[in-house]
Amino acid sequence: MMGYLNGRLVNSRFDADSRPGYQLTTDGADMTLPVHSAAIAFRQGQVDALARTLFASPALYPAEMRHCFALRALQRAWDQYREDRAIVTGKSLISVECAAERDAFLALLASILPTPHGDMAKAIFRVRQTAIRPLAAEAAATAVIVDAGAAELARVRDVAMSPNLPADPALRLLTIVGRLRRSADVDGDPLSATASSPCWAVNLLAVAEPALFGLSAHPLPFPGLVRRRLFRADRDPETDRDDVVELLLEAFHETLCEIARVPRAAAAFGESFDKLRGNSRLYPAWMLLFGFGSMTPSQLARALPCTKAGAAKLLRALAVHHFAAHHSPVEPFKSTANFPVAFPFP
Repeated sequence: MMGYLNGRLVNSRFDADSRPGYQLTTDGADMTLPVHSAAIAFRQGQVDALARTLFASPALYPAEMRHCFALRALQRAWDQYREDRAIVTGKSLISVECAAERDAFLALLASILPTPHGDMAKAIFRVRQTAIRPLAAEAAATAVIVDAGAAELARVRDVAMSPNLPADPALRLLTIVGRLRRSADVDGDPLSATASSPCWAVNLLAVAEPALFGLSAHPLPFPGLVRRRLFRADRDPETDRDDVVELLLEAFHETLCEIARVPRAAAAFGESFDKLRGNSRLYPAWMLLFGFGSMTPSQLARALPCTKAGAAKLLRALAVHHFAAHHSPVEPFKSTANFPVAFPFP
């Protein structure tokens, strides 16, 4: 909750004496006034430092690690897209479920990427390479979803590119959400505004072009920037501000953790398999499994590519060293290695 302490507006989720708070230059009841968030600025500084010193270094963050990071970000973006559009099946990006919706998600995201050769574009290509090709009916359904979503996505991008938006990320996001919020509800039901909200489009843009929201100048994805509840017609401005600040801090922290988590996964593999031959494909297999979360031998065979028998052998080797688990022949191999990472406030 928000409150005042010694003339400052602070958030009680943080210790006001030892952690960054939120300061308004004027009355906090007006969302249109300039806001300075020390906590958000602190997280932005951490993202910038890690992007410059670790993520941008080919020696410290080589191509296979960047690809794994992009795959994990794409999976997180798909999880959020499913939540935003009330899709209850198809948890895995490369499963046979929800092929039409999945392919529409990939097509819409690919259409707004700033470059067709970046990390996220390569991750999208790898998903299409790994998943089973859709049936004709599924491809037709995908085209319908893309046609319907492209206009909404373009409208949201136009709003996010408005030249008169505030520079502060929290206030900028509040302004964008306010302009996109459906002002009318159905039969007096304020919850109806969330059913047709462009929440999914905002979150796709936060993955493809984070600079639109003042998040980062680096091409880092920030999945799950907003939630559908922000688009309700009966929201209180102070509650909006609390939620937006919390969501921004969560998005920054999750991206920080993901940047740091992939090198830890690579280092753990190197410690366990320190005598591999130079032509071994076990490390690329591990990076793909850690990126997708779970894979069948057939999926890994298409992703590498290699034979299905060879892929099964690689996955079994990972399972022997506790990097993967396989509970039954009909289930995929799942990544089981856990690498907890946290960036606490000082």
